[in-house]
Amino acid sequence: MIRAVIADDEPTFAKLLKRILEDTDRVQVVRVVSDGAEAVEAWEEESPDVLFLDIEMPKLGGVEVAEMVLNSEDPPVVAFISGHDEYAAKAFELDAVDYVVKQTDTQALRDRIEEMLDRIGRALEQRQPAVEELRARINAISTKLETLESQAGGTRVRWLPVKDYDEGTVRLVDPETVICVERKDRRVVLRTAESEWPTYYTLDSLEERLGDRGFVRANRSALINVAYIEHLIPNGDGSYDVVLREAEGLVVTVSRSRSKELLSSL
Repeated sequence: MIRAVIADDEPTFAKLLKRILEDTDRVQVVRVVSDGAEAVEAWEEESPDVLFLDIEMPKLGGVEVAEMVLNSEDPPVVAFISGHDEYAAKAFELDAVDYVVKQTDTQALRDRIEEMLDRIGRALEQRQPAVEELRARINAISTKLETLESQAGGTRVRWLPVKDYDEGTVRLVDPETVICVERKDRRVVLRTAESEWPTYYTLDSLEERLGDRGFVRANRSALINVAYIEHLIPNGDGSYDVVLREAEGLVVTVSRSRSKELLSSL
């Protein structure tokens, strides 16, 4: 069963698409949203296999949403269903699995969506071995780290080794100087008041290693050091925008699913 999120600002079409997908007995629609920002939040909270995206939506368009999620460590499959055909080339540049133009003939739309689901199924099958291999490697690294920490008497992480590309050396970064950790493109970056350090760590491994150093997960793409929180701005939907000290202009959004942990830590 394919787990899916639908993002479309036309309620009538979104309802029709949901019914068509569920009638195939191949898809479980876990959430329907009406704008791009909600689509990103649904992806963070539901971890769907596929996002069905409209092109023109409030707040964030479908192309912008696709650019964000497809650059993540574990991206979903993305398919577009839109009333506009002129964005198809851009969609395929982003490795979208398919692009369907909305039509009034419901049966023709059903037939086209069946073809789309065949493509989505093949894409998921091709991706699965790579995902399993990555998970196995991450588990092996985590096990090794646990063993080393146990042998060291369970001491806290003192330094985070990162490569200094300008000097060609390995720099030891004190976790207490790290304001936040963010995923940018396909790299995880440590941000301090003075600089940013690209690393080969995963966010999950850093969350585990730095949990006892005051770091909490803000969303799927960021950790924040609570010691640097200046103030919180409630967004009215259970999420917060967090303004961080010593990082001019930096605001990190804490998703609704992560806000309880943040408030507890404070």
